[in-house]
Amino acid sequence: MRLKDKIVVLTGAASGIGRATARLFAKEGAIQVLSDNDEENLNETYKLINNDAKERTKITVVDVRKQNEVKSMINLAIEKYGRIDVLIVNAGVVRVGDVETFPDSDYDLLIDVNIKGTHYTCKYAVPYFKKQGYGSIITLASVAAHIGQTAHANYCSTKAAVLGYTRALALDLAPYNVRVNSVSPGATDTPMLQSDVAKQAKDRGLMYEEVKREFEEEGVMGRWATPEEIATGILFLATEESSYMTGADLRLDGGWTTR
Repeated sequence: MRLKDKIVVLTGAASGIGRATARLFAKEGAIQVLSDNDEENLNETYKLINNDAKERTKITVVDVRKQNEVKSMINLAIEKYGRIDVLIVNAGVVRVGDVETFPDSDYDLLIDVNIKGTHYTCKYAVPYFKKQGYGSIITLASVAAHIGQTAHANYCSTKAAVLGYTRALALDLAPYNVRVNSVSPGATDTPMLQSDVAKQAKDRGLMYEEVKREFEEEGVMGRWATPEEIATGILFLATEESSYMTGADLRLDGGWTTR
């Protein structure tokens, strides 16, 4: 077990990449604090974790837009376990549309969850990482942090911000032996991408499968990733196998950015 008795805090655990990561880390022996603002699906994630790992798993409902809730989540981990070995900042949302008609409320949501939520999660954990003098922080950027996508200007801007935040934080925490890296998934078969494709299909008057094929063809492998494939990359960054990596971005994009 590569994470036996490691204390892991994971946001956005209710579905997709977060759920796949929670299940993989449970199998690898981690002690986890899992959070999401979707209580129903967070409970479903807990049910899907192996029975022998349930006693090593705690769930808590957290909206990463709310500083007090994020702070309580971090404090829960510290009060119960005394430390955090791995912090996975996974909570995120997507909204798409042309810039001239993009609702301010949607942009506010993207900024509040993807940028501020990332910041709040790190903000309240960093003092403990500095004090203990080790650890790994993993943020979720996106292929959208590296390329432009039609009708994604607002979303791309927030994921590019996550990438910049991660690199700068890696410099700040290097003297404390804390590594900070990001993962940039490409098209991954999650509820978030499915909703993105459905919205684009509706807006463009196309069938869902037509838009899905466009996404599949962006990479060179001709398919979407599974959430489990992304989770294995997150696992790599959480373990000593990546001990000489910090300030790096792990692109799991099916070759999208090689074109």
